[in-house]
Amino acid sequence: MSNERFDFKQFHIMQDRCAMKVGTDGVLLGAWGETPGNKNEGTDKFRVLDIGTGTGLIALMSAQRLTEKLSDHFLIDAIEIDAEAAAQALENITQSPWKDNINVIHTSLQDFAISDAARSYHLIVSNPPFYNATLKPEDEARSVARHKDSLPVAEIMQFAQFHLTPDGELRLIYPTDYDSEVMTAATLALLHPLCICDIVTKEGKAAKRRMISLALTSHPQKEIIRQTLCIRNKENAYTTEYLKLVQDFYLQLHS
Repeated sequence: MSNERFDFKQFHIMQDRCAMKVGTDGVLLGAWGETPGNKNEGTDKFRVLDIGTGTGLIALMSAQRLTEKLSDHFLIDAIEIDAEAAAQALENITQSPWKDNINVIHTSLQDFAISDAARSYHLIVSNPPFYNATLKPEDEARSVARHKDSLPVAEIMQFAQFHLTPDGELRLIYPTDYDSEVMTAATLALLHPLCICDIVTKEGKAAKRRMISLALTSHPQKEIIRQTLCIRNKENAYTTEYLKLVQDFYLQLHS
């Protein structure tokens, strides 16, 4: 397997044309959270939006998980602002078992929000950019992919406010340093946390990443579920909880 191709159990990712490669953050977000049960038994398909799909990784992981519960009764819109990344996401998805379930759209969230394509979603997922402008790399595509001025978290929250179904969820992953910004944006968009998961790369270290699931304030759940996921133990081996989370996706894991 070369750096240009990443093989998973049920699909593969080509990433030679994408600024942001397959990484732990995307895999964690794609694998985390409850998959829907049978609450969508009607004629309407379960709808997912992947904001900033990049290689299409999270969209493909979501499709794999949804197939287990809903067969093919779901549709995923995967939007991407970068033309080369959008083209590669389409290539990856076309080569997957879910080419008829995932729609790649080359657009910004801002343009998508005012288009006819925007609709209500049961699940919205995003691994948003978060680096400050002062830390921007030289490569322009990588800059757009990695920096929060191209996709402010507040705009993701505002979109979710108006495009989540009443029982829908928004799921994000972000550095813990940005927790105040994320929670303020959520409050302003009338979203509240359902679950917060702190990610610890190695036992004994402080959490550097956080995953959060948010819902509209009308959602009945009041108490926030709090979790901690440790990736490696003190002996630097993968933990049981991490392996359980990602085992359906990775071909193999090396300690």
